[in-house]
Amino acid sequence: MHKVVSSNSKLLKKTLSVFIIAALTLSGCSNDQKNKVELPSEKVQISLERFQIGTDLDIKSLKPLSDAYHKETGIVIEWIPIDKKVFTISFDEEAPLHYDVKLPKGLDMLMMHSVYTMANASASQVLQPIGSEVLNTKVPDQYKDPDGKWFGVGKYAQGIVYNKNRVNVRELVNYAGLGAINWRGRLCMTDIYSPENQAIAKMMISYNGTKLTPEILANWQTNMGTPLANNKQILSTMEQGNCDVGIVDSDTFWSYAKTHPSTQIRMMWPNQINRGAITNAITIGMVNTGEEVGQALKFMEWLMSDRGQALLTFYTSTFPVVDIKDETVNMLAVRPEWTKFKADEVPLKDIINNHSKIKAAEIKPEIPEAVTDDESTKQQQQQQQQQPQ
Repeated sequence: MHKVVSSNSKLLKKTLSVFIIAALTLSGCSNDQKNKVELPSEKVQISLERFQIGTDLDIKSLKPLSDAYHKETGIVIEWIPIDKKVFTISFDEEAPLHYDVKLPKGLDMLMMHSVYTMANASASQVLQPIGSEVLNTKVPDQYKDPDGKWFGVGKYAQGIVYNKNRVNVRELVNYAGLGAINWRGRLCMTDIYSPENQAIAKMMISYNGTKLTPEILANWQTNMGTPLANNKQILSTMEQGNCDVGIVDSDTFWSYAKTHPSTQIRMMWPNQINRGAITNAITIGMVNTGEEVGQALKFMEWLMSDRGQALLTFYTSTFPVVDIKDETVNMLAVRPEWTKFKADEVPLKDIINNHSKIKAAEIKPEIPEAVTDDESTKQQQQQQQQQPQ
């Protein structure tokens, strides 16, 4: 990435001014259209301000967001793809003696799909605290790190998806219900030990208890068989008719529904009669080796404006973390009526700080009682007596 330092910026501005004056002089030499000096048709765009954002989100969907920001501010955003596996230290593991996380050179900030990935980035010692009154004031406590290292800017829920032609939505109430025997062989899920599914387990344990929750996880495993790799694979498998219910992130489903308008898959919001659906968030953080952190901070704070929230959530199929008050924003486009749900209010930091791993209970298979020789003889005699003469 080419960065323009302050000393060179003044020189470039002077050079640019001379170029503009010369161009105006040349074009004004004659009023005759035929003799008018034509400037090169190729447009040369010069930007003095730019910065880089590393992300595991779909960059194609983020491009309209950065284009809108550039049009408004003149600042260029360069999106750099990041594999979440680069953060080798997990937030629920003991800190190592050495950190060896290699990020692409030049990154100024991160924007990751899951708060748990950003928690891994924090545990991997690549983030610095963000001193922003705007972020601290506007972002709800539920979606921010108390140390200021990450902030949630677009939330989404872990919802239950189902095939509307094969499932009556009244059969679905909460996450725990997917452990019922009627879903055996019909459930699609990712691994129960993923951070997202463990978050559900930690929520369930608060009201289902330490005995019942591991049994629910074991029933999930029995009902789904082999866990699937990700949310998109769950939807694809369900579309092919190979399962009927599953748990996926609402933004993944909404994005899928936009591109598959004839899909038979629908989403319901679990736990609406008690605590609410558990949520996650697209999360931002400042890289501790960034060189253009000032530009990155401007963008972070812009994301919390009404316009920033509306554009971010529209292009990522998430929901605003703050109320949008600008009446010119088409809220039905940002958040249609079907997306309204009651959310669980547990702060994400509490889930992250709870390092316990909820394991599935060991369910012993039912083994028929052994039959002795005497009992076998009696059974044969009874069967012979019952036979017609």
